[in-house]
Amino acid sequence: MSLITISTQFLRHSFPIPSKRLISIYLTVAVAIVSASEISLYFLIIRNLDRQSNHELLNLVEIATPSLDVVKAEGLENLEREISWQNLFAEQEQSLEWFDARGKLLGREGTNFLNSPLNQSMITAKSKENFPLFERWDQVRAVTIAVYTSNLDGKTEVLKGYIRASESTEETDVIRDKLRLGLALGGGLALILISIGSVYLTQQTIMPVEHGLKKLKRMTTDASHQLRTPLTRISMATEILLTHTDKIQPSDTRKLNIINDAVEQLKRLIEDLLFLIRIDLTANMEELQFSDTSLNLLLQNLKRQFEPIANSKNIDFQIQISNGISIKGNAVELNRLLANLLENAIDYTESGGKVHLTASLASDTAIISVQDTGMGINAQDLPFIFQHFWRGDLARSKRPEGSGLGLTIARAVVQQHQGIIKVRSEPEQGSRFELHFPLGMRIK
Repeated sequence: MSLITISTQFLRHSFPIPSKRLISIYLTVAVAIVSASEISLYFLIIRNLDRQSNHELLNLVEIATPSLDVVKAEGLENLEREISWQNLFAEQEQSLEWFDARGKLLGREGTNFLNSPLNQSMITAKSKENFPLFERWDQVRAVTIAVYTSNLDGKTEVLKGYIRASESTEETDVIRDKLRLGLALGGGLALILISIGSVYLTQQTIMPVEHGLKKLKRMTTDASHQLRTPLTRISMATEILLTHTDKIQPSDTRKLNIINDAVEQLKRLIEDLLFLIRIDLTANMEELQFSDTSLNLLLQNLKRQFEPIANSKNIDFQIQISNGISIKGNAVELNRLLANLLENAIDYTESGGKVHLTASLASDTAIISVQDTGMGINAQDLPFIFQHFWRGDLARSKRPEGSGLGLTIARAVVQQHQGIIKVRSEPEQGSRFELHFPLGMRIK
């Protein structure tokens, strides 16, 4: 089990959602930085070790260049008189091989040799520019040089033969293993310390934010109450006056109706704004009491609510639902979302039109569609329909009392349920709002 997995499980049960996300980001960045640093350091050290070993072998084989003539003329027996080869090989665990110009082995000294014959190297390295040639086979590394001599004219070089020096890589392999172990232990310790520091710093960062959010929630609740109270009083007063029309002038009745409509519009606007604020302030889905919600039951209730309204406008209202569709969500929020879409569909559809509500399954997704034959939306307006308080010219002319927050709320609820909302619309042809909800939604 990885450190990130353990940390994730620990965070899921120990910290609120914003803290989990922030700590997860810290840990992911820390793992990426530590891993990249260790990998870079490892390859830098190994590359330097390889370069050092290759340089030592190259020095040895260049020093041994004059010995090729001795070996070709007299064999290995007379090498001891020139250089103490045995002592060199015993200390460095290095070996030498001498070859003639055709690649035939003339002699060798030492204990570690490549298992590949020289001719295989010569196939890919026939010119002088291809040397020195570095090779590695199993646990042996080697370097080969070509030895040339000049003709009497001093212009032409003749190949005399080859010398190959080799050594065991066991020592460097041990260093590699120790380096990997050290970096793994050091990286693990660094990640543990970073994790502890991330938890502490995140808590110190999140605490004032969470306190501010809680305070803002209380303020919005209080503001909602303070705003509703005077509006309710105004509404009650106008309704009382309107029930006694015999005591007021007809012109006053019209004014009271205007006041009453304005109050209802303000109430609706306040409710919409507070709803959006609650969605923005509620990052934790568990606070919304997400649970298995039956779309069949939800849509049937909406049908009973909007069917009389549609019938009063002579609108063909139809609903088609596949059986047994449930998603993880909040029933109140989903009901608000679909009610907004149905209300718009019915309001912007003329008498004799159609409004269809369908729900179906496609793979691991629940798809809900609200389609109407209403006034539609201009193509240039489609990118803006989900913005706060934005309303197109067609919508304003049809429904001037609207607040422009219905579709904003719809998108906010869809996003909160990890879904997608799609819109297709043409003027005078109608609109189709399609909602896609994952059946296996994760509560983050």
